[in-house]
Amino acid sequence: MDERTEQQLTDYLDTLLWLETASVAEIEGALSTASATVREDLELGIQCMMDSDRPGLANYFPNLVSRPTSLSVIRQKFSAVALAMDQLEDSMRRRQTDPTYPLMGYGAVLGTLAKLQYLNKITPSQRELLLSELASLKAGGLRLDN
Repeated sequence: MDERTEQQLTDYLDTLLWLETASVAEIEGALSTASATVREDLELGIQCMMDSDRPGLANYFPNLVSRPTSLSVIRQKFSAVALAMDQLEDSMRRRQTDPTYPLMGYGAVLGTLAKLQYLNKITPSQRELLLSELASLKAGGLRLDN
């Protein structure tokens, strides 16, 4: 391997090692000032961290998720997710008139998303974004098929 390639790989490795422990604020600061190859390395490194050790970074850098998706797309692609989401939506609707009605289906949706990740149908970063979307929908009482 030539010396230039070796240096680029070493620089990238340093970036990856830094990203493992850097705070979100530190990463945002580095991104705001980085350009050219350094920015490319940071963005690629963030993508790698999102799909390995730090999937939560997807919530802070959703624009860097390699294949973003949504609950409505996942619902259409996987009938098990659709069934769980139907149950959740039904219980949320019932709770509007009867606050004592149990919230049902939320755990099933979480579980199906976990299984999709386990089956390599979605990435950790995609799951993280889907979980955030699900939490927002649950908190807002919105329809899940939007």
